[in-house]
Order: sequence, then structure tokens, then C-alpha cells
Amino acid sequence: ECAFWMPSRTGLNLQLSHTLTQVSSGANVSINLPIVTEVFNSARALRIPYTCPLARFRPLVGRYMSPEVVAVRVPLLNLSNFQINDWPELSAKSYAIMVLILPTDSARQWREHELELVEVVADQVAVALSHAAILEESMRARDQLMEQNVALDLARREAEMAIHARNDFLAVMNHEMR
Repeated sequence: ECAFWMPSRTGLNLQLSHTLTQVSSGANVSINLPIVTEVFNSARALRIPYTCPLARFRPLVGRYMSPEVVAVRVPLLNLSNFQINDWPELSAKSYAIMVLILPTDSARQWREHELELVEVVADQVAVALSHAAILEESMRARDQLMEQNVALDLARREAEMAIHARNDFLAVMNHEMR
């Protein structure tokens, strides 16, 4: 199982934004929790207890052993490099947290090379999120340009109609004056 915790608009909480198996439930975790601070301050994937609020997005049913859980910070490149009107001004280093839980039906534990792989994946997720933000911004800009082009085309047609009406009026006046 995998979950992704994103900073809230206020920056005071992390909100559960995505999981593999379910729609986000709107769960919140304070950004001031010691475990959150520990994950944010480490560039490495950290083992965290299954009882940690970051890992409570999935109920433990009918199991005698708690599964192994790791958390890793994911830099949010788009928050520091692009202007997003809805977001408050956040620090240059803003992070989300990716939480990974091993299957509950095994006693398997995270191996060191797997933790290194999780760290690499977190970096790739950061790049993907940045690309998604750029794509969203370019799509918004394209939509705005399309709206402006429609308005400009309408204004051009109205101006052409006004010029045509003026020319008709001048032609009639010129004919009447003769």
C-alpha cells in the first residue's frame, strides 16, 4: 500500500491526498508531529511505527503482526518555483510525505536496497509532480488565451459591423445630398 500526504493550503497540516486502494478520506495530520519533523529533516526513507498517524490510512484487520512501514519526504518543486494563486507563500523547501506499507499477510521487512529504491522513487515523484504543475499551468494559460481570442474575435466582428453601418450611412447621406 502507498499513501501520499500533501501540505494543506494553510501549511499547518498534511492531508491524505492519494492512496492506491481508496479515494482519499480527508484525513489530516499536524505538521508539528515529531515523526513528521523527523521525516522532513531526513533525505532518507525512514521506518516508522504502524501506529503512527501517517500510517493509519489503512485499517489493520485480523493480523497478529504489524506490517513494516516507511516514510520518505518528497520535495514539492512546483510550490517554490511557480506562482499558484491559491497557495500561501511557502518556504523554499516544502515537502509532501510518501508512506509505503508492506503487505500485511507477510512477515517481510524492508531491506536496505529497497529503502534506497524508495528514495529514488520519491525524487522521481517530485519531478512528476513538478511536470504536472507545469502542465496544469500551461493548460490554464491556453484556456485563458482561447477565451481572450473568442472575445477578441467578437469585438472584431462588432467593429466590422459598425464600420459597415457607418459606410452604409455615409453612402445614403452622400446619395441624398446629390
